[in-house]
Amino acid sequence: MQKEHRTGWWLYLSLLGALALLCIVAGALWFALGSRPQAEQSTGYLLKDNGGHLALYTADGTGPLAEYDIYTSLLPENDILALQEGVAVADEAELQQRLEDYGL
Repeated sequence: MQKEHRTGWWLYLSLLGALALLCIVAGALWFALGSRPQAEQSTGYLLKDNGGHLALYTADGTGPLAEYDIYTSLLPENDILALQEGVAVADEAELQQRLEDYGL
């Protein structure tokens, strides 16, 4: 009887360990396939400084597609520096929000 009790307990712990391992592997796969760093995600547009005005470019930097009546020299310094490099914009909703933030 003692041996049967020990065997049942061992089987229970083995199954529980296998289930935990399966959950860890599934979680790791979900994380690896589902999440990508921000730099790897494709963006729709770039907002950049173009001769002192705010301009809209494609994600690869071609353009400008549009130029806005916003003088970049009047923006805060950190915004000016970011716009010189190009600010990534994912979609139209984010574009509208950024334009409002810059004063349009």
